[in-house]
Amino acid sequence: MGLLGRMGTGKSTLLKICAGIVAPDSGWVEIDGHRYTRPRHSVLAARGLFYLGELDNLVRTMTVRAHFDAIRRRFGDWGTDEQIDHLNVEPILDQKVGSLSGGEIKRAEIALALARRPRLLLADELLKSADPILCELMGGSLRVLASRGCAVVVTGHEVNLLRPFLDSVILVTSGTTYSLGNADEAWSHDGFRREYLGSALV
Repeated sequence: MGLLGRMGTGKSTLLKICAGIVAPDSGWVEIDGHRYTRPRHSVLAARGLFYLGELDNLVRTMTVRAHFDAIRRRFGDWGTDEQIDHLNVEPILDQKVGSLSGGEIKRAEIALALARRPRLLLADELLKSADPILCELMGGSLRVLASRGCAVVVTGHEVNLLRPFLDSVILVTSGTTYSLGNADEAWSHDGFRREYLGSALV
């Protein structure tokens, strides 16, 4: 699912509320039929939620390998080596996160997310500053997660790069959300085209 809308409409805040990082003024977060009026990140994470913020998801003083070791200790060794190979993380395993480029960090983050086996992934601005090849690689990884039963929600303004990977689109505007259907339906929606796509329309 793509959570799309203009800057400042609350997409990141909504994801943080859903992840239990920001407290909502009202309402609730529901996962697998369980409602949380005071959602906490630690509780939601224990239920399988994995949140990837725009920045600072990894510990800068730790190596990438140390992050994978932590995942293995807590969640087992399901698919870890497969993800390291698929996302070409092997060359950076022994580097500290603080020494990596933005693209290398994104590859490591997605590989860790897949190795974690989440039931729900919330990814904020996942493709920001990523080149087209990396975008395709990460988009394909999201499809792998979805095929394994993980619900995936992403935000981002790289709409034409996100489009091939989206099953559904939610527009965030004027303090509320609107379900626009699948990507083709969203891209043909007059309000979405006028409110958000603008010159990005293809």
